[in-house]
Amino acid sequence: MSAIAPTPEPPYYAVIAPAVIAAGADLAAYRETAARMIELARGIDGFLGIEFGFQADFALAVSYWRSLEAIETWRRHAEHARAKARGRGEWFAAYATRIARVERAY
Repeated sequence: MSAIAPTPEPPYYAVIAPAVIAAGADLAAYRETAARMIELARGIDGFLGIEFGFQADFALAVSYWRSLEAIETWRRHAEHARAKARGRGEWFAAYATRIARVERAY
């Protein structure tokens, strides 16, 4: 279930991850892996929350982090790296990662 992530007062960081889902992708495996990644991210010091949505052939996840160091820890997490590689190879026709500093929230 997706919800608006409760976040602290800015500044903090957002990792924005849009993806175009490949034709014929195994969506059950994708969703199972995504749920596992959220579970793992919650164990990283500095993870603040995540918002995600899925529509037809497009997915968008925005995760929130206390620091760039926390984001780097997540990026280097072995299981996360394997999941990203699997996504690029099996589930996504296109994928991007963007990191932004949140200056204001209201």
